[in-house]
Amino acid sequence: PMKKLIKECIIVAKKVKDSIILAKNRDRAYDPKIEVVHEIVDGVEMVYLRDTHTDWSEGMNEYGIGIVNTALMVGFDEFEKKIIKKKGAPAKDGRRIRKALTNKTLRETIKSSALGGVKGHSFIADPLQMVTMETTKLHKPKITIVDIGKDEFVRTNHGYDYSDAGYTKGEDYKSSKIRKIGAEKAIADANSGLEIVNALKKQHYAQNSPMNMRRDTDKLYTSSQLMMNLSKRELHLHWFTSKVEEWEGVRNRLPEGYKPKIKIIIKEIDI
Repeated sequence: PMKKLIKECIIVAKKVKDSIILAKNRDRAYDPKIEVVHEIVDGVEMVYLRDTHTDWSEGMNEYGIGIVNTALMVGFDEFEKKIIKKKGAPAKDGRRIRKALTNKTLRETIKSSALGGVKGHSFIADPLQMVTMETTKLHKPKITIVDIGKDEFVRTNHGYDYSDAGYTKGEDYKSSKIRKIGAEKAIADANSGLEIVNALKKQHYAQNSPMNMRRDTDKLYTSSQLMMNLSKRELHLHWFTSKVEEWEGVRNRLPEGYKPKIKIIIKEIDI
């Protein structure tokens, strides 16, 4: 039987030196098939990670606008399970995020994400500024302009602006709170994007504890890490050999002779 498709990710944002960094630990209860797509849509170059089972996507564009997202949909697993049984019919948020990345300004990207109905916690940023957005089926988008120069930001799977969103009690809530605190501590001293992802790889509890930032339990594990340096236009993907069913590579759909503005760095990690 298909395991419950729980999605309990961590997203972080921090300014290090002159760069704005967005990063994510992606947790899944199944081994995903993933690819990185590099293409031009509506005249805008973009790069995004795509889960080919579910069409989930997140990434950045040539203007240094990036989006990372983590779920607040506790009851979403059964729905997504049906999606996969139906041979990977698309999860709408992947398409909404790709659509948002066709915009040239942060303001338009935020508007597109909010009106498009991107759910969960999202960090939407460019090399100068960032907003947090929190939305569920029951809560309209709460958009907050934050000072990325002064603070770092972490979201897991409980509500921040809406206390009744996501996990609200029990072990899952405790895990979400502890992973948030752990990630805040982990990235506090990081001085580069790579230091951030390496800090988010650390396990401070027993291997099978759901409190770890990088999960490796019977029902859930971190399959990949995404890190985007918006200022330098770089997308880094670290994927874990034993946790990904298939790495489908970088799909380069750029026109012949086009000189890309975004650099992609892929690293396979054997853990």
